[in-house]
Amino acid sequence: MSTLSVAELQAQVETDLSDATLQKIIDAAERDIQEAIGPSAAYVHEYDAVEYRVVLRLPAEASSITSVVEYTDAETEPTKTTLEADDYELSDDGWWLRRRSDGTNARETWGWHVVVTFEPEDDTDRRKQAAIQLARLRIVHTGYSRESIGDWMATTSDIRRERARILSDLDMTIVS
Repeated sequence: MSTLSVAELQAQVETDLSDATLQKIIDAAERDIQEAIGPSAAYVHEYDAVEYRVVLRLPAEASSITSVVEYTDAETEPTKTTLEADDYELSDDGWWLRRRSDGTNARETWGWHVVVTFEPEDDTDRRKQAAIQLARLRIVHTGYSRESIGDWMATTSDIRRERARILSDLDMTIVS
């Protein structure tokens, strides 16, 4: 399901494109966003070679942790353990996962491989704004390598740079 509706886009961008075409543009923008900053729902992230580390940085701000699976004993027979909630702790800001040494499956550090499943913080409004900006860029760009209207002129490389800036700005707002 799209974060941005065709009606919401039409309220922000004047166009005579069909609803079906606008939906394709929205879908492409949302794919770009997901590739840049990850999914907006259940997120699975794997960490390799994290032995001897106590804290892991999540790739997106988490609202809650669904599960953590840890693999230990890489040299011998690998052991897969689904950790209990008291084996780890999510930081107050939702970006860091700390291994606890006093939990049910107590360890001082993470195992050699860790799989974290979590729910990211709701960032629907930011995703919508980025999708609108990306969609507007696609609607305005006609596909020619150089465009001009009056004093305004843009090239394909300008449009690529603007697309990269929109996605970069979205990624940077996650960190702040």
